[in-house]
Amino acid sequence: MVLALAATAAAALLQAVVTDDWEGVRHKVTRLFGRGQPDAAIERRLDATRDQLTAATPGEVETVRAALAAQWETRFADLLADHPDAEDELAALVKDIKPDVIAADHSVAAGGNVIATAQGGGVAANVIHGDVHAGPTWPGPASS
Repeated sequence: MVLALAATAAAALLQAVVTDDWEGVRHKVTRLFGRGQPDAAIERRLDATRDQLTAATPGEVETVRAALAAQWETRFADLLADHPDAEDELAALVKDIKPDVIAADHSVAAGGNVIATAQGGGVAANVIHGDVHAGPTWPGPASS
């Protein structure tokens, strides 16, 4: 249970890094590790996590995310080993920061499948690198 919670917390944290709610999540995590007071070392680690993830190129993002998730999973597991009473707090934090789908700007991170569909001449894609230009469409022959 503790290891699963640590893994879930790490995944939720990394999803939150790229959202508008990051500062609030950062504050909650530092207070959790500081047992009610901000923990300066965790603040630095959180800032480094965000810097590493946002600096990763598109080809590196998943590798960087996986490495950071492993680090945070270990940190959360250590926190729970040292402070078993923090389990309920961490579970509440995960529930608070990990909704089923997190959306920021024009992107979505989901805990399940994402299906993209287009109608009326629109464009739908799950990954686009570069510009998309949709020109005018002409009506084709009538379908029977």
